[in-house]
Amino acid sequence: MPDSWNRGKDDAGTPGRGNDALDAARDAASGAAETLRNGVSAVRDLRAAVKRHSSAKTRLRELEEALDADEETLAHREDVERNFEEIVSTQSEIIEKAKREMERRSGEVKKLEDRISELDKTLSQMRDKHEQELRPHKKIMEAARGRSEEASRAVGDAKRAVKSAEAQVKDATERREQSIASANRAVDASQSRLRKVQEELRRAQGERGGSPATRQLQDEVTTELARVEAARSDVSTVTRSAQSTVDAAQTHLWTQKQSLEEAQREADEAKSEYDERKAEYDELVEKAEAEEKKLEDEIKRLNDDAEESKAAHDEAADRFDEASTLLNEANSIHETPEETVRLRQSIADQRQDVASQSSLVDDLAEGERSLREHTRGVRLSLYAAIAAGVIVIVAIILLIVLL
Repeated sequence: MPDSWNRGKDDAGTPGRGNDALDAARDAASGAAETLRNGVSAVRDLRAAVKRHSSAKTRLRELEEALDADEETLAHREDVERNFEEIVSTQSEIIEKAKREMERRSGEVKKLEDRISELDKTLSQMRDKHEQELRPHKKIMEAARGRSEEASRAVGDAKRAVKSAEAQVKDATERREQSIASANRAVDASQSRLRKVQEELRRAQGERGGSPATRQLQDEVTTELARVEAARSDVSTVTRSAQSTVDAAQTHLWTQKQSLEEAQREADEAKSEYDERKAEYDELVEKAEAEEKKLEDEIKRLNDDAEESKAAHDEAADRFDEASTLLNEANSIHETPEETVRLRQSIADQRQDVASQSSLVDDLAEGERSLREHTRGVRLSLYAAIAAGVIVIVAIILLIVLL
């Protein structure tokens, strides 16, 4: 191929420059991929180092906790062993005192409960006795109350009868006055007519004596005189009859008032008897209740004492159990010295394990720190590349959306 032709192609920049750009792009892509691989590897390695370090610290904490527990147990066993005789003496004394206290309190409770049972029986018998004694007095009181209530009802009936009789007297009196007034009006009317006829007769006699008109008027005067006398007689008859009715009504009223007074007297007597019987019964009930209350209070006091003794017994039992537990533990520790030896050796081994694990934790912490510093640049490059990629993706999305 002629040189001039090759030169012409280079001058134009088509084949030569295109290859250079492609190589540059390939180199850039290769560099980016290498950066990503290195960054991912660095992050993975750092995470693994962090995980190993964390697991080692967790294991160290577990070893230390187990060691602390065993050291505490060993210290306790050694303390018990040093003070074994004192512990046995002290706890044995507590146990004996607690046993005596429990026995004494049990005896007290038994005695109190027996006495309470006896008093309960006595109280029941007392209540039955009081009920039998009070029963006849109660019946007498209730009978007196019944008579008082019946007498009160009789007073009410008598009061209503008096009111009715008073109304009858008032009505008879009004009818009497009306009847007499009516009869008197009839007399007045007859006398008025008589005066008129007599006046006409005098005029007729002065004018024409002995005429037929005069005789007729004389006859009318005679008739009117008879009517006046009859009206006057009616006044007397009506007065007597009306007064008789009033007298009968007043007599009936007086009788009813007498009945009311008698009913009121009987009611007062019945009420007084009832009050007396009720007071007697209430006094007997109060006395019986006072006797029962005295016994009930005694039973309550004994119950309180029994509860107090039970509480003291339970407290002594707690002391007994606690001392027995401590004594049993001391005997167990004293009888198993090989366990103390084993625990002491185990603690020594655990301390070595803790020291080894602590050294491992320090080494892993240093390795994590060194790896973190060593990979800092690679990890930052990875984060930058990821951020740039995210920016490019967001820009592409926005461009698509805008277009």
